[in-house]
Amino acid sequence: MNKVSLEANYGYNGAISPYNKRFNSNFSGMNHFDVGLRYMFTETIGAKVTYKFDHFVNDPGGLLGLKYNTLSLGAVYNVGKQFGLTYLTRDRLGVNLNLDAGVAFAKGVGQYDAEKIGVVGLGITPMYQLSHKVALAATYTHNFTLKQHYGFDGFLLDPEYKASKGSFYNFTVGIIYYLGENRYHSDWY
Repeated sequence: MNKVSLEANYGYNGAISPYNKRFNSNFSGMNHFDVGLRYMFTETIGAKVTYKFDHFVNDPGGLLGLKYNTLSLGAVYNVGKQFGLTYLTRDRLGVNLNLDAGVAFAKGVGQYDAEKIGVVGLGITPMYQLSHKVALAATYTHNFTLKQHYGFDGFLLDPEYKASKGSFYNFTVGIIYYLGENRYHSDWY
């Protein structure tokens, strides 16, 4: 069976905190994109390397905000396979759980210096198999920032440069392309 897949997703990011509540924006929108490479060691356990781009921007205008470029490494657990969902749906539906950790390079709109922020994400990905090579996916990921000095509005959070924790979420839809010469991928085998 094949064990490698390429994944690409686009969707919504929602800033939860921190940002200044005086703005009439929650700095959320259709501003998330990610690409990843996943390798399944077994039918249920795998690893994934991902590049993510998030742009938290005010509306209208886009003059305030923050851009995240994130590199992450994660673990994948095929809970659908573990509990027989793929068998029950004749290899049409599957569900993966994801846990990843990485570093985000955050830069305010119009700023040149980037801040490094540790990000941990926990997500769930329902999948629908279109063919032996292609599946559709929808992913919800809740992300926790470990230490950030700037809010999602791009402003310094504390004049004494004290760090703060934060969180945001992503809801995306995307496509999974299975690589390899074999007929089946471990998601569906």
